[in-house]
Amino acid sequence: MNNVTILGQLEGNPELVYNSKDGEKKLYKLIVKVPRITTNVNSKNKSDYINVKIWNNVLGDEYEYYDKLTIGLEGRLISYTNPTNKNYSNDFIAYKIFQLT
Repeated sequence: MNNVTILGQLEGNPELVYNSKDGEKKLYKLIVKVPRITTNVNSKNKSDYINVKIWNNVLGDEYEYYDKLTIGLEGRLISYTNPTNKNYSNDFIAYKIFQLT
């Protein structure tokens, strides 16, 4: 089962990366800053920056989401490769988003 939950802080505003010709399907990209749990007391607080893709029917009104907003996301990870140069990548595809207060 491929189910991932992320809690973090939105970095920047959602960015439109795809818009269908009829304008009904839109894909947004956003970045979520997630604190990294460390066990070493001498290490500084580090964070992971996770790229998220989300469709407009899940995101709703993208103007409700703004820089530094704390959000929760549920979704799945997908992996793919570029066969020409052997690069591997992962994407987080969100199917649910909610604001935390």
